[in-house]
Amino acid sequence: MTRTAVALIATVFASVILMAGVAAWSLGAPPRATDPAALAGQDLDPAMRTGNPTVVEFGANACVSCREMKVILAQLRQAHGERYTVLEIDLLKQQDIAQRHRIQLMPTQVFFDARGRETGRHMGKLALEDLVANLENAAANRR
Repeated sequence: MTRTAVALIATVFASVILMAGVAAWSLGAPPRATDPAALAGQDLDPAMRTGNPTVVEFGANACVSCREMKVILAQLRQAHGERYTVLEIDLLKQQDIAQRHRIQLMPTQVFFDARGRETGRHMGKLALEDLVANLENAAANRR
């Protein structure tokens, strides 16, 4: 791919994000970079580069453990929302993102440092304390 093509794709992507943000703002709701619906069909990279350690939960409503994780993730957001970015991806609705991140089981939590580099992953249900410990590890990762 040429530099011109990459620049064009980046410009189009930025324009779409800007228009979506303006549309959401005009409807009275500020745009949220962590809104899973906004990530449909897109890569997670922009959302993970918030400057905070990030956990991405890959699951589905059809999965009992995934529904239990939603409660734990809500607790994480409430207790540490300013410090960490928490994303949820529905494997059944966003299979392309799950395939790109090599998800094999649900639920799977993937942890990223503030620069968007993967620092670890866990398959299965995870306690709040363990989520925080993994995010602290991601925050300490300075490679």
